[in-house]
Amino acid sequence: MNGENADSMPAPRTFFGRIALFVLQRPRVVWAGFLVVTLLSIVSALQLRVDPNLMVLLPEDHPTTVAIERVTAEEGGTNLVTLAFRGDEPDRRDAALARLVVRLEGLDGVDYALYDLDEELAWQLGILQLSVDELDAIRTRLQGAVALGPAAANPFVAQRLLDLGPLTETLANGGNSRAILPSDDGLARVLVRPSGPAYDARFAGPFLGRLEAEIAAFAAEEPAIELVWIGGAHRHSVEDVETIRHDLTWTAGVSALLVLSFITLAFRDLRATLLVFTPLIFANLWTTGMATLTVGSLNTFTSFYPAILVGLGVDFALHLYSRYREERSTQESVEAAICAAWDHTGPPCFTAAITSAGGFCALWIAGFGGFRQLGTLLAGGVLLCLLSVLLMLPLLISWRDRQRWTGAARDERSLPGAARTGPVWAAPVGLLVLFLLAAGAATQLHELRFLSDLSELRREGLSYADLSDAERTAASTSFSPVMASFSDDATLAEAHARLSARLADEGIPYVGSILSIYSVLPADQAERLARLEAIRTLALNPNIQFLPLAARENLSALSEQSPRALTPADLPRGLRHVLGAEAPRPRMVLIPDGNQWDLEENGALKASVAEVLPEAEAAGQYLALAVLYELVADDIPWVSGIALLVVFTLSWLDLRRLAGAALQRQLQPAQER
Repeated sequence: MNGENADSMPAPRTFFGRIALFVLQRPRVVWAGFLVVTLLSIVSALQLRVDPNLMVLLPEDHPTTVAIERVTAEEGGTNLVTLAFRGDEPDRRDAALARLVVRLEGLDGVDYALYDLDEELAWQLGILQLSVDELDAIRTRLQGAVALGPAAANPFVAQRLLDLGPLTETLANGGNSRAILPSDDGLARVLVRPSGPAYDARFAGPFLGRLEAEIAAFAAEEPAIELVWIGGAHRHSVEDVETIRHDLTWTAGVSALLVLSFITLAFRDLRATLLVFTPLIFANLWTTGMATLTVGSLNTFTSFYPAILVGLGVDFALHLYSRYREERSTQESVEAAICAAWDHTGPPCFTAAITSAGGFCALWIAGFGGFRQLGTLLAGGVLLCLLSVLLMLPLLISWRDRQRWTGAARDERSLPGAARTGPVWAAPVGLLVLFLLAAGAATQLHELRFLSDLSELRREGLSYADLSDAERTAASTSFSPVMASFSDDATLAEAHARLSARLADEGIPYVGSILSIYSVLPADQAERLARLEAIRTLALNPNIQFLPLAARENLSALSEQSPRALTPADLPRGLRHVLGAEAPRPRMVLIPDGNQWDLEENGALKASVAEVLPEAEAAGQYLALAVLYELVADDIPWVSGIALLVVFTLSWLDLRRLAGAALQRQLQPAQER
């Protein structure tokens, strides 16, 4: 800025005009400051993490949050990876999956893998699943048959004893397969316990990559065995991180492209478009650096903030640059036009920024942490956008418009892309069109719904609605379980018996099955063993030779080995963990049913668990998401109301000040006269 122009230029009248003058007089200092702040922001932004774990955004003192933290501290979390396979030949499939389990347990990041049990242990556990009544029925029928002696071979008598075959069949195979998770859907499931947390992207991503590579090698060796589903929090955590990163880049990129296109069409000058848009790039870099210092990580609710800031921040640059072009037609120099534009347009831009930031700060009252973080990023980002525009735009304009025009009169049309006023009728017609559109939209408000199925936010093909029936079945068995902790073993045993009976009789809403140590080691194990021992004694009776062949073959397993009492120590460590037997407190595992990627169904699951287990402390990912749903539903009206109040108050104060200033300017000439 040369001395002649500085002497002839009128002094700025507002703080914002003085900012523009300061920037124009010290361009090197300002550019240096921009460089330092931007470099620091980039260094800070490189530390920004992506955290898909929405549970950390819940209130720390909420009972569900406390329960989850306690379970995590006791056993490092509850998340497993479930692999569901289909094979037409069960024996070959089981043998192949047993080999796969050995390979998976040698994989880095795998704590254990489970598919089947030792044959003898599977049999011992299987016969314990027969109830006392069932064992009494077998013993009574067998006593009568053995007492008949050779008469049992009589065809007429033997005809009545044929049902001893089906009745004793469970004694031969334990009434159960050796699979850990037997099912009637034709799928065989392998459980994998990762050694790291699901929501640590540094662990989950590489772990899932190694797991998928091992499964791909297995599939190449066993083409007849099909992998139907990989389920569990680790997989969905990796998918969510990828979605967040995709949103962070693509939403910001698409938003920037649209804004650039519209500005270019409006100004019909690409150089002016780049000039207006450049400060927003720096503002978004600064905001990203600020995000590391304030919120620490991005999640599904905060990853799209750059797109919002581009749309909001460009307004400041547009208004200031448009006013500069108007001033340039009357001012003697570029610098004078910039200062005049900043004098006139800086205050309303500042008011708009403060009003927007105040509206976003209303999110701070939300109970859900995701809203509070979004409020921080948007409130700070809007102010940084204004700051970047106020400081950088004068330098860019001055650099672009180096040529000086002289003379008081200017032809506005001579300026590149100068704004042209439209016809007089355009404004009222436009308002009428907007009113009609708003009225039409209002008639459809009853169709507006809250998107509760979070899986619909995933990329195409990954939502619950996109899954095939087989994939949905497999996915439902891989949902994160609900862990219910009890005060003592007696309370757990009573709850297990009560819920098992209810599940068999009428079902429990949104609960597919329950597991505990009493699922395999019944509380009345001693009574069942006594009945089994009595049946074994009868199986050793010589008269057993006269029974039907099927009954003799079924009883041979019991005669060859004696039932024995089992303790949790007899079970593999992985099975003990799955059943909650290794937890410091007595624990039951509830496997959810329904679409637990839907927040509304999370709420229904939470209500169902609270109804059937009021005496237990329940923890689980889907219970936490149910709390999230409750918080969001409670926060929306409060946040909306506070935001409207803040925006209205700030706007009213600003308009009142402007009205007072205008009135003072009108009265001042009269007073002077």
